[in-house]
Amino acid sequence: MIATLSESTFSIPAPPLDWNVVLNDPRALAGLLRKRKLLGYGAFGVVYEVAGAAIKIGCVDENEPIIQQWVYETHSLALPVWAYKLEAILPRVVTREVCPRHGYPSELWTPTSVNCHCGEALATLVMPIAETPDMLMLIDDGEPIFQTVYNAVYNKFDVSLDLHSRNMISLQGRLLVCDFGDVNSKLVELW
Repeated sequence: MIATLSESTFSIPAPPLDWNVVLNDPRALAGLLRKRKLLGYGAFGVVYEVAGAAIKIGCVDENEPIIQQWVYETHSLALPVWAYKLEAILPRVVTREVCPRHGYPSELWTPTSVNCHCGEALATLVMPIAETPDMLMLIDDGEPIFQTVYNAVYNKFDVSLDLHSRNMISLQGRLLVCDFGDVNSKLVELW
């Protein structure tokens, strides 16, 4: 049985900074991003470790943090959302790294199949830092968690998640789902 938040001892420490304030202050955000460390990237964004948080920058539709927070609150199977801004002003070097045409490569894109986003304000999602899950944990527990989250999100939001092993993370020994983006979002069309 999958535990709900009320049944769980799963607790996340408070964010180390007021990320809503930081995301609205381009100078403060730029200062923190100077010390960024790459955690991973996919077809629609890059995740960095910055000042004790994981920051996903790129194509992050405004429904993604809503869905992620809902899965955290109702099923304890996602990270909480500490902050989100649809159009954060970022240093040009960061937007170039995140740009699907010029930055970290994705095998899904060719240079002509995506737009350049260098220098643009981009969506930014802040959450706790998680780890890559243990392979045995994925094999044993991944499928039931995927199915639970997929069904719950589809029933609540009418969104079909792209669930696969790369969209699983671990925190405090607990397997969680990440990446709640909707591939049918209008924002995706602009990517």
